[in-house]
Amino acid sequence: MKAFIKSLQLRWSDLAFVVGFIPFAVLLIFGQLFMQFPNPDDVALPLWAAIMCFIVLLISWGYYLYIEVWKKKREFNKLNSIIICILFSLVLLNIITIIVQPTNSVQTVIIRINDDPSLINTTKDVPLYISGVHRAVFSFELIAATLCIYIGLFVLPKRFTSISFIKYLGYIFFIFIFVLIIYSYITEFNQYIGFIKYAFGIDRPEDKIIYNFTVQSFILHRNAYGMMMMIAIVFAFICNEFKHRWYFYALAIFFYINMVFSLCKTGLLISAISIFLYILYRLIVTYKDNKKRNKIALISFFSIAAVFVIIFGVAFLSKGKILSKLYSIIEAITRGGLSLETRGVIWDNSYQLMQNGWWLIGRGFGTFNVMLMRMNIVTHNEWVFPSHSSYIGLLAEGGILFLVAYLALLVYSGYVIFKSFRKQPGLTLTVSLGYISFVLYSFIETIHYLAYVFLFPIMVIYVNSVKEKEVNN
Repeated sequence: MKAFIKSLQLRWSDLAFVVGFIPFAVLLIFGQLFMQFPNPDDVALPLWAAIMCFIVLLISWGYYLYIEVWKKKREFNKLNSIIICILFSLVLLNIITIIVQPTNSVQTVIIRINDDPSLINTTKDVPLYISGVHRAVFSFELIAATLCIYIGLFVLPKRFTSISFIKYLGYIFFIFIFVLIIYSYITEFNQYIGFIKYAFGIDRPEDKIIYNFTVQSFILHRNAYGMMMMIAIVFAFICNEFKHRWYFYALAIFFYINMVFSLCKTGLLISAISIFLYILYRLIVTYKDNKKRNKIALISFFSIAAVFVIIFGVAFLSKGKILSKLYSIIEAITRGGLSLETRGVIWDNSYQLMQNGWWLIGRGFGTFNVMLMRMNIVTHNEWVFPSHSSYIGLLAEGGILFLVAYLALLVYSGYVIFKSFRKQPGLTLTVSLGYISFVLYSFIETIHYLAYVFLFPIMVIYVNSVKEKEVNN
């Protein structure tokens, strides 16, 4: 145990950093809940609790930054100071925007989808309301998210050079994922049963669609839950790169099955492609070690994929005349899902919200989704609160300035990852799959608040820095 603790190279400041994650998680989760409920009283987090979480976070991470950044200023270049200034300016500007946002306002919207055809393309005034509790929590969440991203991208890579720490970081993440899954099994048991019965045509209530039975755990957002499963799949393959074991493949499949019950369709497709590419890569890399076994595996692998596509294609094209049970599942998923037309309406509402001079600085972090939800209720009678595109959501919340800053972080992350292909091809490929999945998924879902994508380049930085030090020594 002593050897293990020593290998992690931990200090008291690191403990403070870990402690800060607890209030950060509370603010993040409840911040997202605020977006779902127009009335803050519907969310079981009083303002005093949010303030206490924010204070604990500032003390913990403030101490960490004091020890690891302020006391070691000479180890950081001028670029670090510029990054701090830019982030501070953006956060300050956005908080001012949140504060000056009118408490009560009216937005005139063009109705695109409605139960009454005569109302289509007509205009309607929508009352918008943002409470003081909303403003406070959204401001806390913005500061917390900015600190997390800054520490993750620009401080931790200089602090940790231990491969052991990276591996056990993944194990801690697995523990969190399993808590998420087990909690869902216990609290949403009837949802799982309803999902299975509906999918296989055993019991389909007339007033229900399959999306009424999707699971979301304590995150309370099925797409966010599916995104967590997608990240867990990538982490399983990252761990496999450190220590090749069959059970990491089993873990990846297990997480994929859990994603099915969230019915995160885009995530399922992207994850399936990622799993296919990773397994194909591993078979090709190890081909010389066991040609006969891998030749059989490759043939079997492609055969199973081909049969899978053919079976689903036949069921879909025959419209249930052949393989009716399978078609029943396909019909259940496609009939209840949000179409591109619906997303088009949401994006149009997003565009309308950004009018009247809000393009440059946005409406304020978090406030946009509260407004958008009311607009979507009016336009097509659904409680659709996110913008269903991280980039559109960020443009509306933080304006062009925030969107450019976020895209710069994505570009930086991509640069860090892809430049490492020669040194660590296997690990870099795995990390790239997670990174690309996040970027693509962000186009059609609002998941920028789940910026765990920034963990991927950190993993690569850690390993490469250790390898380079070992070579130099």
